[in-house]
This record gives sequence, C-alpha cells and structure tokens, in this order.
Amino acid sequence: MNQFRLKTEIPAGMTGVSNLFLDYYMPKANGEYVKVYLYLLRALYNPSRELSVTALADALDHTEGDILRALKYWEKQKILRLECNAAKELQGIYLLRIPLPDHTDTTEPLIPEQHPQKSAPSLKGNGIPPRKPYSRDELSDFSSQAECRQLLFVCEQYLKKTLSPSEIETILYFYDRLHFSPDLIEYLVEYCVCKGSRSIHYIETVALAWAEAGITTVSQAKERTTTYTRGCFAVMKAFGINDRNPVEPELNYIERWLKTCDFTLDLILEACKRTMERLHKPSFEYADRILKKWAEQNVHNMDDVKALDAAHKKRSSQSKPASVARSTGFSNFEQREYDFDELEKQLLKSQ
Repeated sequence: MNQFRLKTEIPAGMTGVSNLFLDYYMPKANGEYVKVYLYLLRALYNPSRELSVTALADALDHTEGDILRALKYWEKQKILRLECNAAKELQGIYLLRIPLPDHTDTTEPLIPEQHPQKSAPSLKGNGIPPRKPYSRDELSDFSSQAECRQLLFVCEQYLKKTLSPSEIETILYFYDRLHFSPDLIEYLVEYCVCKGSRSIHYIETVALAWAEAGITTVSQAKERTTTYTRGCFAVMKAFGINDRNPVEPELNYIERWLKTCDFTLDLILEACKRTMERLHKPSFEYADRILKKWAEQNVHNMDDVKALDAAHKKRSSQSKPASVARSTGFSNFEQREYDFDELEKQLLKSQ
C-alpha cells in the first residue's frame, strides 16, 4: 500500500497524551485501537520513520485490516481525520485537538491562570494549591511562552532525559500554581539532583516543603538547604555512615526531624547516639521512636533530657529490691541477670 503523510495541529516538542483522551476516550476504546493512536503520537515528530498501513501493522503485530479499523474508529470519534486520494488510498492522517465529549460538562478554565512574576505571594500559612490537569489548549499556551520552553529544556538537562507528560505537568504546577519563578524551579531541580535523586516525586516533595515554608526566592531556598545539608551530614556522621549520601527514606526522617518536628540538631544527634549504643548499628526508625517519646514528654533541649535521665535513675534506685550478696569466690562481683527486651522498654520509657 502507498505511504502516507502524518500532520497535526498539536504543538511540537513533546509526545503528549491529552488528559481528555485518557479520561474519556481511552476507557471506552478497544485496547488495540489505543495502541494505534499512541503509536501515531510517538511517530509524529520522527520524520525519518516511514509510515504506511503495512508499517503500522508490522510494528504493532496487527493485520492491515486491524489498522484500518482502528483509524476509522478514531476518525468517527473526531480525534483524527483521514485524507484519501480519488482512488480512496490513504494519503495522510491529520491528528486533531481532542474534543470534550458532548455529554460532559467542565468548569475548568481553558486559559491558564495569570500570576505575577516579580512578587509571587507567599503560601506560608495559606494552604497549598492543589494539582490540576492541564488541557491541550493550556499546554499549547505554555509551550508558546519562551520562558516555559526554556524552563522545561533546563529541567531536561538536569534530569538527563526527555520529560514525560506527567513530569511536564508537575513542573508547570510549580510554575503556575505554586508561583515559583523559573530561577527557583531550576535551583529546586538542581538541588534534588545534587542530593542524588532525579525522581519527580521527590522533587515535588521538596517543592511542597518550600512552599509551606514560604520560600519564594533562590536566596531563601539556599539558606534553607544549607542548614538542612549540614544537618544531614551530622546525622549520617552520628550513625557512622561516611561512604554515601542518605537515601530517600532516610532523607524523609531527617527532613521531618529538622523541619516538621522542629527538633534541635543536638537532640537529634543524641537520639542517634543512644540508638548506636543500644543497637550497635544505625536505625532511623529506632531514633525516630526516641524522638517521638521525647516530644510526648515536652523535651525541648539537652537540659530536659538530662533531667529525664536523672529522674529515671532515681526511680530505678528507689525501686531496686535489697539483696544479700552470696558469699563466693567472686564476692566482689555484683551479679545481674539482664532482660534486654525489658531494658529496651525502659530506655524508651525514660526518653
């Protein structure tokens, strides 16, 4: 069969799948039809790829009849248009903007929210704006802005890959909803990559923490991350971990201790020290239990810890039963029987 040309009105620069397609068209369609449409999207900006019904059938392990049925189905759904010659041979496929189904109502604005770039409002204490899906029109509008294109390009360089549609929407969430400036977003991604994580979920976690803290400038972010980095280094050193950076679960503990729970660094290091003395190995979970117990007992500084220790020592000495030492050849040796499980309970009780 003849080769055909593939054209579109979808903006270039990404292989994007419309949320409208995912929400309204994909669930009702035959899975093989979905594969054909996704293949066309992927092939759209690859001019070196030869397209024909035969080529699509070979690539997707379908028959040519399967391909034609899929194309006609999507044409009927009005998300593409088939262009044929007088002999009814397929000459081109035109991918259309995904229409909103007639039976569906939506209150989402079709034009992105405008936000100030020079004086972005602080979100501290005001709640964090929720995520929102972006329509194809909105994504097209963002892609037409040189500032957004440059931002996405820089993020791709840091992450060393082409951004997925979901990752693009997350970056736009920082820009459009959290009102982060492009410079702040670039520093955010750079910081997370330097910490050893290219996960968009981790980057979003850090972004939300910054938003909650009211951070709106790069200088504010640098001040926060410098303090945080020193705290991470000190905790890892206290645990005797000197040959690697903290992994994400460990970072989550440290972040919560330093920022959410607002423990002082000396208290955190004391909890790490006691963990090592008890278990002889690092355990963020065990240190977290000690810190939680201290928080319940309104411990705020090392003086409070010392007072708790003294009170526990006094109670222990008062409750210790009198005993008569047995006369043996080792009469100077004070015999004890240790119940290590009980000791652990006492340790946590005393913290």
